[in-house]
Amino acid sequence: MIRTPLIKVKGDAYDRGLKYGSEAKKFIDHNIEYYGNYCAEFLDLNWKEAIDKIESSISKTEEYDAEIFREMEGIAEGAGRKIEDIFVLNARYELAITSIAQKYLEGCTSYGFTSEVTKSGHVLLGQNWDFMHGLKDSCVFLMVEREDGPDIVMHLEAGTVGHKGLNSAGLGLCINALISNEDKIEPAIPLITVISRKIMNSERLRDAILAVLKAERSASINFMIAHSGGEVLDLEITPKDVYFLYPDQGILTHSNNFLTQRCNIKDLGKIPFPDSITRWHRFKRLIKPKSGQIDYEDIRRAASDHFDHPYSLCRHLDKPSKAEYRFETIFSMIMDLNEGTFHCTEGNPCENKYQKVPFKFK
Repeated sequence: MIRTPLIKVKGDAYDRGLKYGSEAKKFIDHNIEYYGNYCAEFLDLNWKEAIDKIESSISKTEEYDAEIFREMEGIAEGAGRKIEDIFVLNARYELAITSIAQKYLEGCTSYGFTSEVTKSGHVLLGQNWDFMHGLKDSCVFLMVEREDGPDIVMHLEAGTVGHKGLNSAGLGLCINALISNEDKIEPAIPLITVISRKIMNSERLRDAILAVLKAERSASINFMIAHSGGEVLDLEITPKDVYFLYPDQGILTHSNNFLTQRCNIKDLGKIPFPDSITRWHRFKRLIKPKSGQIDYEDIRRAASDHFDHPYSLCRHLDKPSKAEYRFETIFSMIMDLNEGTFHCTEGNPCENKYQKVPFKFK
């Protein structure tokens, strides 16, 4: 049985946020306290200084998507917090893009499979989400029933408006951290929350791509987007440009280093993420392109791989840092975009079974 709460919201944006904030209040309180300590320890910022760093991005976010911002306001009201507190949670990725904090960004491995190579003939998308141990129990599933677009299910840090997930239009998203020499803290739209939510609101792949292209960005990120119609696409994103990668023999994998050879940026992620260089290639090699044969068991085996343990595809706790900031695979997921189903492990896939998240699109 899945322990992570599933919060279902509907109505207008503010009412959705109000219910979400109210039901997730204890997790939101935990996350605000956690990131307050994180900012003090790794960024040398108190909470007010963290707010000051990102405050100029608030109005830009409202201009970018007023509905998403209105949902944030509802979350703040429901959780008994100021909008600035909720916005810091949603902009924590941009805050962490500093020379001090680079080594503490999340490391993940994403994978997508077109219908030609899967046993079911469906498009599959998933990832191992490697993140800090202290946040493993303060995430939620959020199901959003929308009046003017597809319904959405996401797994996210409580208090944020977007992250990895899928929608009822057959579109799915996975996310990997990237770091480039173009990254800096300046007014922009939060990448892993607001822009990812704009993608999740999309019915078409075209609209998902446009959500990225039209947003002001201050950091780098990787989005792997797929659609049940048969396409898998990877976007390597920097503040100045977006680079595209496509499946090879029906398989697309990505981790935390840039793969495109055309971009004129310096990839800074290879230093804090040296294991990334192995992870994306090893996953593809373990799967082995097999026309019409890849199934959940193939993906589970690859996602549980321990080569270079503990810095493996299935990452385990290492020793150097405080327990709450140590990294492990806290969540692994496989989404079937044709069926509209979401299977996950709460913790390392080598130790936990994939379970179906209990929702159904109407």
